[in-house]
Amino acid sequence: MRPTGWDRMYERIFAALYDPLLRSVEQNRFAPLRKNLLSGLRGTVLDLGAGTGGNLPFLSSPEIRVVFLDLSWPMIEKGLAKGMGRAGPVVRGSAETLPFRDGSFDACLSTLLLCSVEDPRAGLLEIRRVLREGGSLLMMEHILSKNSAAATLQRLATPLWKRIAGGCRLDRRTDLLASSILQKKEEQIAVYSGIPFLLGRYEKISPKGCREKISSLDDAPCAPAPPARE
Repeated sequence: MRPTGWDRMYERIFAALYDPLLRSVEQNRFAPLRKNLLSGLRGTVLDLGAGTGGNLPFLSSPEIRVVFLDLSWPMIEKGLAKGMGRAGPVVRGSAETLPFRDGSFDACLSTLLLCSVEDPRAGLLEIRRVLREGGSLLMMEHILSKNSAAATLQRLATPLWKRIAGGCRLDRRTDLLASSILQKKEEQIAVYSGIPFLLGRYEKISPKGCREKISSLDDAPCAPAPPARE
């Protein structure tokens, strides 16, 4: 379905308010989680839902070759203003239909993305497809609390929250879904304001357990087209 004029206006308002509204929580809570999650990262990396460039400060290593992807052009514009385009190719596209070849990446990043993807299972299957054998999904996502009272509040708040927060759902068990598609290697939970945030690492491993060699930084995983306005 093609976006309406209201959809486009909402996208621009959301992108304009995103960084100012989240500046404090990003600096004090999310940035340390991102740093912890992305430390030691190397190889060819796909940053899904790159948005305004939240992961950008942690992707400067010369051992990383990064491709940024986001569906929202207004969010991409904010990221480009921060230098995202100088760090690597920027592609406008959906996590549910990734425009890359099978086995293109050593790692995929999902930070505050799968809460708002319409079909998170489809997104995770696409991530699995574009990962090389032995490649990792690094994930930072809020998930449904195991505390029944907190979970009830999350479920009650979700219908309104997703309307004002870009489709974000507070009631998803993204951890269980990721573990059903990729092999869980590590999970940590940090709780903020009663909401659990998951730091997870999951691997793509074939039934035989074989692995491909991590690619050289000179290998080209794809030929992404530049983002285009509608």
